[in-house]
Amino acid sequence: MKNNELNKLEFKEILTIVYEDIEPHLFAELSRLRKELILLPENTSEKDLLSIFERSVINFNKIDLDETIENGIDTEEREGLCEALYRMGTIVGLDENREYLDEWRDW
Repeated sequence: MKNNELNKLEFKEILTIVYEDIEPHLFAELSRLRKELILLPENTSEKDLLSIFERSVINFNKIDLDETIENGIDTEEREGLCEALYRMGTIVGLDENREYLDEWRDW
């Protein structure tokens, strides 16, 4: 069931406004995270799930700081990324009311 829900997420519908130069990097990381979540067993612990999301947020931090990309993560991207990440988190069983992304994100 979680696999179907994860696969139904359309990142372009969630991140409707994205700088052209950063878009492929953001979508690649979102897709990488989705694939990793799909491969997890249904009974993956919250601790392990949070560790996976932490790694992904750290990857977004690196993208934001990458000087070879002209534009960083701005307000529109930030809101869309948080929405996409929290949707995936809810699908795999993380508490949707807990703002766990803020623990790791710099953007």
